[in-house]
Amino acid sequence: MSNPSSSWIAQFNPGDRVEISPRDPGFRGSWYAGTVVRREAKNTNRYVVEYDQLYEDESGEKLLQETLDWIQLRPPPPPPEKKVQFKFEDEVEAFYSDGWWEGAIITEHSGGKFAVFLRGFEEQIVFEEKDLRLPVQWVKGKWEPRFEQVQREKEVS
Repeated sequence: MSNPSSSWIAQFNPGDRVEISPRDPGFRGSWYAGTVVRREAKNTNRYVVEYDQLYEDESGEKLLQETLDWIQLRPPPPPPEKKVQFKFEDEVEAFYSDGWWEGAIITEHSGGKFAVFLRGFEEQIVFEEKDLRLPVQWVKGKWEPRFEQVQREKEVS
């Protein structure tokens, strides 16, 4: 694969904190925290990354390292500018099984808890507000809200 000529393609350096989107079918729609170990010399669009909380084996002694395409990496998203008021039908990412997973709020519970349907698991799980975030997209080198978020903000205005 040749180097794309677009200047906006993410360039990561060893030690950079990233979120990783694995391509394995059981991990679609998820993002995991990790660190860039190095960039491949022969294919500069590929990086060796190490996950923060995924391990190579059941013993949990050696963190998993993978070589991935640049498109599977992004910087960690910035914290929200203001407190998010989650509500029914919001598209969210929920922290579950060591990563952030795509889902939608299907029920609001008392005490700041929400039932979320996680697409990757095809099940409903109750989360505390602290384990939810609004999804954002890393597009051409900058963070952008997803379409649903833009629509929601227009409705509130």
